[in-house]
Amino acid sequence: MKTLNLLTVAILIVISGGMFFMIGQQANNQSNDENLNQDQVNAYIREYLLSNPEIIPEAVEVLRSRQNASALMESEELLYNDGYSHIAGNEEGDITIVEFYDYNCGYCKQVPEHIAQLIEEDKNVKIIFKELPILAESSQFASVAAMASMKQGKFMDFHSALMKNKRQLTEELILQIARDSGVDETTLIQDMADPEIETNLMKNKYLVQNIGISGTPGFVIGTQVIPGYIPYDKLKDIVREEREKQNT
Repeated sequence: MKTLNLLTVAILIVISGGMFFMIGQQANNQSNDENLNQDQVNAYIREYLLSNPEIIPEAVEVLRSRQNASALMESEELLYNDGYSHIAGNEEGDITIVEFYDYNCGYCKQVPEHIAQLIEEDKNVKIIFKELPILAESSQFASVAAMASMKQGKFMDFHSALMKNKRQLTEELILQIARDSGVDETTLIQDMADPEIETNLMKNKYLVQNIGISGTPGFVIGTQVIPGYIPYDKLKDIVREEREKQNT
């Protein structure tokens, strides 16, 4: 039903955006004193859509872009200025990439290499890391631990080690990875008890619902909301596209 509604609205956008030109042209061919009734309008709409079916996916894409832009605007503070998400790259960069991930997500584990390469090659991108533990109980424990490690300045080391891990995560393994990453375990466990961390994770889960991301990995790059894994070449292309938009 949601897809059908999206399609219906999208078609209406197309109609309002250009189809009335066709209707007007056909109406002008009728006598000046004859008015279009509803049946005639419906017939013109049907004829137009049957003759130009390619506009339907185009219209859906236009609608999605408008919805994304609206959702991103509403969520701007949580996306870019939450005060608790780790930031890498150029904090003043012209392009911001927000990544949502889960430490039990196999595709997410391919992303750090791409991010590191992008930061190396492009000195004008800003990366915001957002925990989204949705796959398992151990995901929640890992995200709480990762956020707590920020207080020791060890987030990137710990985050990278968690992403490189190939074994099934358990609380014991997560703490071992923390120790191996130079995190003080006693301090970490104390910091993990901070209720603000749980609150911030809930904010992230609320945020993705608002912008339309339902799994991991997920990205916001400029004006684009992108669910799922992105190959490196595609990631670079998106960054280039968003930079070009800014310069037009």
